[in-house]
Amino acid sequence: MNYKIYLNLKKMNRHDADAIAEYTKRLSAYCSTQIFCKPSVDVQRICGHPSEHTRYFLITPGYDTPSSEAFASMLDNLGIHGCSCICFFLGYPQPEVDIPTLSLSSMPLSTGLSGVVLCEQLYRSYRILNHQPYHK
Repeated sequence: MNYKIYLNLKKMNRHDADAIAEYTKRLSAYCSTQIFCKPSVDVQRICGHPSEHTRYFLITPGYDTPSSEAFASMLDNLGIHGCSCICFFLGYPQPEVDIPTLSLSSMPLSTGLSGVVLCEQLYRSYRILNHQPYHK
């Protein structure tokens, strides 16, 4: 599976970048993860070209937050049904195209911290799916 994570930022702070780099390194055993800091990405344009192999999700606070097991199951089901790329958009306004919305937390988080939490949840999901302990 390939993940593309778009952050509505010019530049991440050092602590968020370090944490994301650590989770990206851990995730490399399971998948490919790319992080893009783009304050002016056109979500409408990216999502406007639907593909049966790519899914798009807008991450916003305040919606129902899936459990780690439910998130892992969702990723697994997408892979089983032929999805090979998932794009997450963090910190962007709702585009005019209808894309599913997920929440990582009921409270608002900075865009950089949301990226850290998303990478952590991806890593946790792969540990769950592979029946491996999460904590060392």
